[in-house]
Amino acid sequence: MTIRKILLAAGAAALMSTPAWAHPGAEPGDHGNAGNAPGNSANHAGNGEHGKSHKCHVHSVGYVTGGTLVSQALTKDEGAETYSGKLEVHVLHANHHAAGEKGTTVTYEVSKAHLVFGLADTNKDGSVGLDDLAAGDRVHVIGKITAVAPKCKGEFTATKTIRRIVFHAAPSTASTEKSDTEKS
Repeated sequence: MTIRKILLAAGAAALMSTPAWAHPGAEPGDHGNAGNAPGNSANHAGNGEHGKSHKCHVHSVGYVTGGTLVSQALTKDEGAETYSGKLEVHVLHANHHAAGEKGTTVTYEVSKAHLVFGLADTNKDGSVGLDDLAAGDRVHVIGKITAVAPKCKGEFTATKTIRRIVFHAAPSTASTEKSDTEKS
């Protein structure tokens, strides 16, 4: 029984110490990149060509902006908890994928976006919704934008897909004045 264990351990050690290029089916000079194996550096871009980066393929990246509400023309989608329409926001901050929009007023075409209302029932109708929004309220727009690496050649037009919009009440002037006096 112990001889069997020794032979099994020796066989396993021999298999683990064999270089990848020595396995059957590998071509000389292939160095473990046989065929279309996953992780094959020659096939990294999925097309079998050297030097092609996956960054040159269109992919989605995160898109986040925040600012103040200028206007909105959103309507609730029938039979769903989502909203569609137009939203106009003066962008005050943005992640690096939306950096070009910082300091501008952007109109977003929204389709089936989830809305979060982090504000009070200003019209006292018993529910918080679109009718409680006012110009100047804070807005965060969250979604995806298609991108390719800047080094890639060819024409490309980015497509934004907004999935979530978060609304908060505008900071009151009384609390702003109070925080300014506390800082002095």
